[in-house]
Amino acid sequence: MRKTIVLIAAAALLTGCGGSATTSSSTSSRSPSASTSGAAPSAEQTAWASGVCTATATVKKNVEGIASAVTSGGSDVSAALSAQMATISASATALTTAITAVPAGSESDPEAAAVKASAGQFKASLSTLESSVNALAGKSGMSKVTALASVGSAASDVLSKLGATAQAIKTAATDGKSTLGQAFATAPACSSLR
Repeated sequence: MRKTIVLIAAAALLTGCGGSATTSSSTSSRSPSASTSGAAPSAEQTAWASGVCTATATVKKNVEGIASAVTSGGSDVSAALSAQMATISASATALTTAITAVPAGSESDPEAAAVKASAGQFKASLSTLESSVNALAGKSGMSKVTALASVGSAASDVLSKLGATAQAIKTAATDGKSTLGQAFATAPACSSLR
């Protein structure tokens, strides 16, 4: 019975975590330009962009690890998910820290605001995921299956919001008028998000 529950939940998680994100209207209101007309990014700005991209990729990998925690959790899937949630929380904190550490003089760059806004939405969805994982404790039978489905849905939402952050980075990288946009375009760590 437990194996069946875990397999059903794992299938739900794997199905829910494969979605892609769409852009919000705030990113489409800017007019990206392929030509470079803004100031070239400093080493500090490029390092910031690289740190944001690296942290984004790490959080994505850790959230996707929820499915692995379900399938490898055995009889105590709640403990496995709690451990994975701790990993996700640590990497999410690193992402938030990276995003808010905009280099001095770049705070008014429109691309910084877009990335910060998408990260705020991600952070809110992460709280829902954490609540779903915590609600799994002590559940059994069908209530456990329902709770696992809730975790899967919340993980999918986190990935969607994180996808919006990746989209904000991708949009920024096409904005040649923005110094931070150029930093995202030139930072090697951002190549997987562009």
